[in-house]
Amino acid sequence: MAKRTALIVAAALVLPLCLYSCATAPGATHVAPDADPSGLLASLNERSKDITSFRGIGKLILMVKGERQTMRVAWIGSQPGDVRVETLGLWGQPNLTFLIKGSMFYVHARQEDRCYKGKATARNMSRFLSVPVRPEDLFVLLSGQVPVLPFHYVKIRHQEGEDQSCLCLYKKWRRLVQRLWVNDTGKTVTRIEVFDGWGHLQYSMLFRRFDEEGVGMADKIIISNDSGSVLSLDVENLQTGVQIPGSAFTPVFSCVQVVDLDP
Repeated sequence: MAKRTALIVAAALVLPLCLYSCATAPGATHVAPDADPSGLLASLNERSKDITSFRGIGKLILMVKGERQTMRVAWIGSQPGDVRVETLGLWGQPNLTFLIKGSMFYVHARQEDRCYKGKATARNMSRFLSVPVRPEDLFVLLSGQVPVLPFHYVKIRHQEGEDQSCLCLYKKWRRLVQRLWVNDTGKTVTRIEVFDGWGHLQYSMLFRRFDEEGVGMADKIIISNDSGSVLSLDVENLQTGVQIPGSAFTPVFSCVQVVDLDP
């Protein structure tokens, strides 16, 4: 059951976890060869900073051992980084809750009457998620934006005949940490890849179905990891700048068994 719980948690979180595709938006133009890559990244970061709260609902499709599982999922978030994600049952009741509150995170599996708690680190969260995403990146993804990992320098690559360019982010010693495919002068990110700093791919995200202008959040997100597992989220509704009570992020779980991930 623990393995099944981990799979469900992964499905509930990596939406956006939120959480896009190589297909380009209609009418998009490719980034000019003389475009400033640092300016493009600054534009992405600025859009993310403008969002202080959000709530969304959608349909999540998870492939488990060749079987397709579909579930409803809802999520909310509020600065400085609190997040709550829930999978919903047939009548809208929450089956599983994932909560990030400050420096801590919690998981409540109601069917098993089991809770997990630990520090909100990528290492601890990777025990439940299918990708080693950082809490701050999860917040950005669920808000409908694209996370940009810490880096020391960036390069931009162009390919003839394509209407998009690739931003390559590096840490020291030329260690690749992230790639972002952008079009329409950086207004739309169609795909990202995240690496562990040693050149090993950790996960990728594809973004599909943008609005008519080819900007904003994608309505479909596909996430895969290095083992080939795939999650697909259809975002049915996402609202930003909403009022969310602070109590929504207060852990009030009562479980027979509590597993501490930081003993």
